[in-house]
Amino acid sequence: MNPWPRPTPLNPRRYGRRYFSMLLFRVGIPVVVAGVTLSVALATVPRPAAGTSAGTESGPAIAAEPRLQLVSFADARDRLADEGRPFVVTVIGDSTGNESGEWVDLAFRVLAEDLDRPLIQHPWDILTDSYLPEIRSNVDAASAPIVVWNGSASGKTGQYSLAHFDTLVPAQPDLVIFNHGLNNVSKPETVAPQLTALVAEVERYWPHAVGYAAILENPRLDEWASAHDTVIDNVSSWLAENQAVRPIDVYSAYRAAASPELLLLPDLLHPSPTGSAVTATTVLEALLR
Repeated sequence: MNPWPRPTPLNPRRYGRRYFSMLLFRVGIPVVVAGVTLSVALATVPRPAAGTSAGTESGPAIAAEPRLQLVSFADARDRLADEGRPFVVTVIGDSTGNESGEWVDLAFRVLAEDLDRPLIQHPWDILTDSYLPEIRSNVDAASAPIVVWNGSASGKTGQYSLAHFDTLVPAQPDLVIFNHGLNNVSKPETVAPQLTALVAEVERYWPHAVGYAAILENPRLDEWASAHDTVIDNVSSWLAENQAVRPIDVYSAYRAAASPELLLLPDLLHPSPTGSAVTATTVLEALLR
């Protein structure tokens, strides 16, 4: 007998910009516990064997994949309503979300607190190309945890994520969030094939089981601004061709600000703390609508 009642579907109308903005600015850098891994492996689905990996960082160009039938994003997302099972998110991206206090950490701490669920974050380390010890927060919550495999890798593109896929995605996700593009400015045409190949790689292990979202990243206001606009155009075209993937338009959220440069650090590339809050708010709105 299942001891858990039938979950109530999430009500996206609860989650508005004002609500999340207040929470994001209220929450500071977390006090977390990092150390010996307290595994949730028995409650999650590990990655099965599926042949060879997708390539190397310096490998040949990625071949186009056939169009895949993907699970509904909303159906995958609504598994959050089942408090009796872990909800697993994999983030595949870059340095805008790899640190404490940046959008991944902010967004999922807010979500875990609001849903009264523990949060387990696994941060990625580019020095070892592996995950560091887990970080736990909201530990007193009684429900099953939200588990975030944060494969954000500083300075990398989707090709790096493909090269390290077997380590980067160790367990079946409910949702995969792509956050690549800022580092594709030298070759803007590479971003869409890389996203296609990443979806195909996930589907190779867990066909028709995972929901997807892709972020249109924050603007660059440095010397690569024009090239990054081309990247944004390419990601937008890819999203138009892959409508099962939920778009997350961070780019427009920054452009709509009165002073977008204040949402970036002095390098005019990486989000400032205020910018990270804008990114996190935009991500949560897109995930829960």
